Amino acid sequence: MNKLFEKNNYFILTGAMGAGKSTILQELIALKYLCIEEPARPIIAEQRGIEGDGIYDRNPKLFVELMLSRAMFQFKQMQNCDNNVIFDRGIPDNITYAQGFGWDPSHIHNASKQYRYNNLVFFTPGWKEIYQTDDERKMSFEAAKQFGDDVRKLYLSLGYKVIDVPFGKPEVRAKFIIDTINETN
Repeated sequence: MNKLFEKNNYFILTGAMGAGKSTILQELIALKYLCIEEPARPIIAEQRGIEGDGIYDRNPKLFVELMLSRAMFQFKQMQNCDNNVIFDRGIPDNITYAQGFGWDPSHIHNASKQYRYNNLVFFTPGWKEIYQTDDERKMSFEAAKQFGDDVRKLYLSLGYKVIDVPFGKPEVRAKFIIDTINETN
């Protein structure tokens, strides 16, 4: 049996793509909270920079494997930290990516069982009014919202309690997260 890593001071912020997670994290960082960046965009930039294949439009399986590896590394990298840590997406999100690409995520399920975050997962539902595409986010709002809905179902199936972050100004959304975390401590 592999070692179980369970960190009650690790919180996940996840949800639909383009629903304001990065902006909320910027607010949390400004308030001196320790936040860990989502692996996807840095991996895409690194792989494009070296003309590598580990990006979603070249080799989606390698892309997800790189994200999983980075997420596990980030989890372990912070293990001696006693402060609250907020992760932009967690290891389980990679299951939804794998399923979206049409392949079996059994090993990611195993990783999700071994690496457990706080039971509370903060979720940003799809928000059409702020959704934007860019060079890397090319999907429609409907596809981004569906991804988020799939992520929500996944976390619930893994025994997490999913808490919707209300729509509003980024500072209000960040305060909601902080207040909720403080209520659990």
